[in-house]
Amino acid sequence: MRLYFDPRNDQYVLPDVCGVEVSDMAEAWRVALEMIRKLRQEDPSAAQDWSGWTLHAVDSAGSVVFSIYLDSVV
Repeated sequence: MRLYFDPRNDQYVLPDVCGVEVSDMAEAWRVALEMIRKLRQEDPSAAQDWSGWTLHAVDSAGSVVFSIYLDSVV
């Protein structure tokens, strides 16, 4: 299945236009957590401003499959 990982807060949505093909939900979680960790490593100062942001995993129908609070991932 293809999932799209959209960071969002109350005001903004940064849509993932490419998505990632995953085989199951466990892989989807691993991909999401790895994306968050890479973003944090690339710009640690930006990660300090993640309060209120979530990463929504969205399927091709536009339904949110799961969400992760960005500031909760270490």
